[in-house]
Amino acid sequence: MNKANAWNLVPLDDYELHMQHNEVAQSQLLNKLTSKYLQKHRPEHLLFLGISGGNGLEHIDLNKVKTVYGIDINQSYLDMTKKRFGEKIKQLALVNADISTSNESFLKADFVWAALIFEYIDIQRGFEFIANNIAQSVKLIITIQSNNGNQSVSQTGVKSIQSVKEIFKVVNKDSLLRYASNTGFELLKLEENILPHGKSFLTYEFERK
Repeated sequence: MNKANAWNLVPLDDYELHMQHNEVAQSQLLNKLTSKYLQKHRPEHLLFLGISGGNGLEHIDLNKVKTVYGIDINQSYLDMTKKRFGEKIKQLALVNADISTSNESFLKADFVWAALIFEYIDIQRGFEFIANNIAQSVKLIITIQSNNGNQSVSQTGVKSIQSVKEIFKVVNKDSLLRYASNTGFELLKLEENILPHGKSFLTYEFERK
């Protein structure tokens, strides 16, 4: 599936080493955010966009959830997610797809987790994919990175991660809100979490009724 995409050049071990690095500390924060919003909304039909190695899946309420879909462009990431969580989360379905080009409808999610995805795809195409895979009533959580004047991909000594610098772009916040509104979403809350070296995560909590 789209072997030319830069994310297919980054081994999962490298990606996770980079994300967990003390100079980055994004993996740890994303895990906490995943836990927070899953506990808040306790969804039944979940969609994770760019699931990578499954960070945060351990926070799913297995007594409540009925469907869990994880989408990623890198098949090896999905393979590891299945190895880590396939036995524990029987409801887990993993799909190798390119969010920026796929028109498929896999489920009617009542909760969509989209963390650090819009930096690498067209905003309009991302919302078109989301619109094809949600129920009428749904919560959408989007986390984007705000560089605050710092370089987009931090230097952690992990060389392969530098390959995605060419496709990284800073997300236009106004465009994000506009496309969300056009898709029927209302912004409930915005929270900012500061990261090392002055970067931050902006997490948007949207609702469509």
